[in-house]
Amino acid sequence: AAFMSATVKAELRSRIEGVQKKANEAKKAAIAKRVNVVLKDVKADVEAALSENIRALVLNVDIGADSKASQQVINAVKKIAPDMAFMGLSEEEPGSGGKLMAFALVPESLVESGLKADEWVKASLEVCDGRGGGRPGNAQGQAPSCPDINAVLEAAKLFAETKVNAEVS
Repeated sequence: AAFMSATVKAELRSRIEGVQKKANEAKKAAIAKRVNVVLKDVKADVEAALSENIRALVLNVDIGADSKASQQVINAVKKIAPDMAFMGLSEEEPGSGGKLMAFALVPESLVESGLKADEWVKASLEVCDGRGGGRPGNAQGQAPSCPDINAVLEAAKLFAETKVNAEVS
């Protein structure tokens, strides 16, 4: 085994930490940029659904598995369409079949008619052995791997349709 002096070790650790910090900052900047693009798309989709009187919307959003970004999406939807139920699905790496995150927002009026966010997330993620939880108005969950996000999208739409007795987009 090779021996290294403490000063050399400290110098190397410092350099590695600097490189890691730069990499993390670059990753955060890329995610922030992607979230801004996604927010514009989500707003357009929500406004289109509103104009068609759709009461529940399920979208595949490309925000990775970032829970802070999911909160930004939820807040944007809540602001534009406070009376619409919304579920967002996002893969950690799009098309990878890897980790999947789901998050849902359900207004009180639809909770009373039977659509509860926690049940909606659980039912949707069952397709790929995921789990979720939360409150009737707001919930989130994850699946460790999901080879077929379209099956989850369909399960989410079907669940919402049965609860609100209306077409779900």
